[in-house]
Amino acid sequence: MIPLLITGVFAYYKSSEAIKTKISTYSIQVVNQVSENIQNALARFESDSVDIAFSDIFQKTLISYATLNDWQKTDAELKMQAILAKRFLFFRSVSDVLVYTQNKEKIIAYGDMLFKLKLKSDFLEDIFQETAARKGVPVWLIEDQANEAEPSNSIYRMERYGSAGILLARSFKSLEQGIPIGYIIIRINEKYILNKYKSINLGNGADTFILNRQGVVISSRNPDTKVARLYPDPSFSEALKSHMKEGKYTFNHIISGKRCLIAYTYIPGADWFVVSAIPFFYLNSESTRIGIYIAILGIICFLLALFLSFIVTKSIAKPLHQLVDSMKNVETGNFVVRIEDRSKDEIGEVTNVFNKMVREIKDLIEEVKNKEKLKRIAELKTLQAQINPHFLANTLNTVRWLANIQKADNISSVVTSLMQLLDGCMGKGRELVEFRDEITYVKNYLNIMAYRYYDKFKVHYQIEAEILDCQVPKFILQPIVENSLIHGLGPGGGQGIIVVKGYRAGNDLKMIVRDNGVGIPGDVMDNLLQEKPPEKKDRLSGIGIWNIEERIKLNFGPEYGITIESVPNLYTTVEITIPVIEKEGAELDAKGVDCG
Repeated sequence: MIPLLITGVFAYYKSSEAIKTKISTYSIQVVNQVSENIQNALARFESDSVDIAFSDIFQKTLISYATLNDWQKTDAELKMQAILAKRFLFFRSVSDVLVYTQNKEKIIAYGDMLFKLKLKSDFLEDIFQETAARKGVPVWLIEDQANEAEPSNSIYRMERYGSAGILLARSFKSLEQGIPIGYIIIRINEKYILNKYKSINLGNGADTFILNRQGVVISSRNPDTKVARLYPDPSFSEALKSHMKEGKYTFNHIISGKRCLIAYTYIPGADWFVVSAIPFFYLNSESTRIGIYIAILGIICFLLALFLSFIVTKSIAKPLHQLVDSMKNVETGNFVVRIEDRSKDEIGEVTNVFNKMVREIKDLIEEVKNKEKLKRIAELKTLQAQINPHFLANTLNTVRWLANIQKADNISSVVTSLMQLLDGCMGKGRELVEFRDEITYVKNYLNIMAYRYYDKFKVHYQIEAEILDCQVPKFILQPIVENSLIHGLGPGGGQGIIVVKGYRAGNDLKMIVRDNGVGIPGDVMDNLLQEKPPEKKDRLSGIGIWNIEERIKLNFGPEYGITIESVPNLYTTVEITIPVIEKEGAELDAKGVDCG
């Protein structure tokens, strides 16, 4: 019963959360769509206000209004009314358009002339101050009978134009001089905005309404929520603003004593919140029904499990005992054990996996034995290989001594250079060397090659003295010079030139090798740094351009490496960039250089 109880509670909880999540997502989508529709409507009115404010008749009238006589003012007002009548005559949601000069003189540009809209002076003054401060940016407000100066008109206007109106107010400037010349106020029936979401049904007891940042109700379909009044719960607007700062568009809140799921969206241009509130009793109704179904299903499953457990136990007990006995045999070191089970159920699969595991363990043991044997042979060969370079170095030392005795300076020079190169190769695992040592390796190599390629090349060194003590990876420059000699100058005719440069550029060390040889074909250069070339036995070492590129990026990062520029039959330039490493405390965790 405990697993069934846990399963039931978990299923009820997850289904309840799933329903709430889906309704929450749906609610956000709905309020987003409502918000988009309202924004489109507001954008239309804002566009209308711009067209009105910048039309010729409005601009000319407001600029020269102080100089007009009464007849000219009346004529201008009639012309404005004629223009706006064409625009709003069949759009009954706009009830009034009022224009004010910079001196607050009123012009009725559109509206019912028998029952004019007259706003209270203090309310109107607040509008002027806010629109002037916004410098032409639209201001959206809500007004009702409390803001009107003549209550006698209120009954007629309420029946004809609605009990509350949404005001679009903005200041505007002269197109020619760019100075403020007046204000425009457009009144829209609140029911026009209400109709954008009135028919939306988010569930039994759900409500949708619009608030501004001050908590004033802009529009509501619930008669208990009064338009143009502060929302009854002051903490609700604060909760909206705090959740918007956190980027959360759904939250829980208690409204009129009922716990509700709140989903909202924000209209930045009007500073409004479009809010939907769905009571939790509606959200939980489906979860409660699901919980009852789960409880009934759990009881049925429990009774069925009692019956099936008796049957299933017999079918699995015997194979399990056999499997346990076989495991004990393997534990003693008997890897010849095999269980015969032809069944296709889970126990049969476990048995097959066990047989496979035992077989693989046996194979692994044999493989480990063979690898240990091969490892011992490899270690012996490695020890033998370590002896040969030292023997070669000692023999070359003897050759150099004999050459000095016999005054064979050329042989002594070649042998000395070769011994110094071998000493670098057998550098006891040191990866970093001073740049002056790297240049010495290059000079020793070129000294040997000078006897092989007689009068084939000349070398120019352009090295800044301040970088000679810097640390560089060993044999980073010699293979590049070797490539220039063998592949650049070797195939060409006549004498070639190799230029070796080294300088500091900020925190980077630049090493450049340039030759005037045959160059590198385009298809070869494209793959030169992308794939490892085959090893060549006639080279000093197994280090090539690809190897150098890999070592640099491995040790210093992808921003360092090699760049190659080549023009066939003209020149080839290889540039190496690494960070400057001072001599003190320089350490580098890198692979050793294989010069074999």
